[in-house]
Amino acid sequence: MNQKQAAIEQLFRQFHNRLWQTANRLLHDAEESRDAVSDVFTRLMQGASLPETDNMEPYLVNAVRNRCMNILAHRQVRHRVERLLPTDNVVYISESTEEQHYEEIRRFVDTQLSPQTRQVFQMRYDRHLKYQEIAAELGVTEKTVYVHLHQAITSLHEYFREVRGEE
Repeated sequence: MNQKQAAIEQLFRQFHNRLWQTANRLLHDAEESRDAVSDVFTRLMQGASLPETDNMEPYLVNAVRNRCMNILAHRQVRHRVERLLPTDNVVYISESTEEQHYEEIRRFVDTQLSPQTRQVFQMRYDRHLKYQEIAAELGVTEKTVYVHLHQAITSLHEYFREVRGEE
């Protein structure tokens, strides 16, 4: 074990409980809190630079808090998607049927969405860009990106509900 790894291991032993408590206050989930703290130390072990300071606790608390904020943001996105696209009646389909559905979605996106909504949708789902990256590239706010994606997903949902004859 090299000197940096030994120092990180010492920091882990010294601050783990306090960092876990910080994470748990934010996440309200013991397992996820352990994972958040572990993620911070894993990044340090993988080469993230340590600040030149004698007091590492504020740095580590801030790193754990930021990791928790990322987890909470991910939860919000997941909940929005689940709310927009419920999976109660999920039907598993063959690969060829899946390809047909994909093509139908593609046709809908290309012909029924406004140019800006189509562009945002394609940047998100074809290029896998984050909201922030899309906003920066298009010169709009993240809220605008969210609104366009919401419009696209809602339109797709309504279209396929009509196609399947559901109300």
